[in-house]
Amino acid sequence: MRIFIILAAALMIAACTPAAASEPLPTGDAERGAQLFNQSVNGAPACSTCHTLDGTALVGPSLQGAADAAARVAGQSAEDYLYTSIMQPAAFVVSGYSNSMYNQYVQYLSPQDTADFIAFLLTLQGD
Repeated sequence: MRIFIILAAALMIAACTPAAASEPLPTGDAERGAQLFNQSVNGAPACSTCHTLDGTALVGPSLQGAADAAARVAGQSAEDYLYTSIMQPAAFVVSGYSNSMYNQYVQYLSPQDTADFIAFLLTLQGD
């Protein structure tokens, strides 16, 4: 009976994993990603609600230099870091901030939305 419960739990976890996590994302469009930064997607809050692009902090850290900061985890690509930061925000919490990022983007962003936003973030160099 215990093995059945463990197997059922594993299947439930696998069913909740977003398709983009197990499949490559489509090619991202940075220009569309910039538009997504300022708009709600399927009812999820716009990133600009909590983040700026100019170095000032709001509720969350500025995303200025996001392309550079994404290389902070050894052995992980910037794309993977950014994907995880968006889809599982508790995985990487920037020092000085609490784990308060909206954690439902995995339900509201399509793989294309995610790819576009990551492509945009990769254009944000530090000044």
